Amino acid sequence: MPFVRIETNHHFCSQTIEDVITEVTEQIHLIKGDPTKMISVVVHNDSQVAFDGDFQTPAAIVQVLNATMPRDITTKLTESISDILLKQFQIPPHRMYIFFQEFTMHLVGWNRKIFADILGSDNEQQLDEARKETQSVNH
Repeated sequence: MPFVRIETNHHFCSQTIEDVITEVTEQIHLIKGDPTKMISVVVHNDSQVAFDGDFQTPAAIVQVLNATMPRDITTKLTESISDILLKQFQIPPHRMYIFFQEFTMHLVGWNRKIFADILGSDNEQQLDEARKETQSVNH
């Protein structure tokens, strides 16, 4: 159930934004193993984003929220998201921050329930086991 928000200071056509959303979704699926149907990505372009007071050079702020975010996963996602934004939006890696935030399962609702009730626990180990079960059913 990862959620990604990308804000950039430049304007991009709908197709480019859709391509970024598709690529980020695929990479999160490949790196974390979450089912694509549970990955949400939002892109806001034309935002007021600046590095060193420079609003003209392409820049981005990225937020990635998920229940568990181990170091190896955040390392791989940082590399992958940076590569995607460089390729699609021409944003150099030194002109973006990627913030990772973990949340507990009782703080996220979906389909009229909270995830703690859906998965039966806030426990990270049980969450990982439930994710693996979901993956095996979806593949």
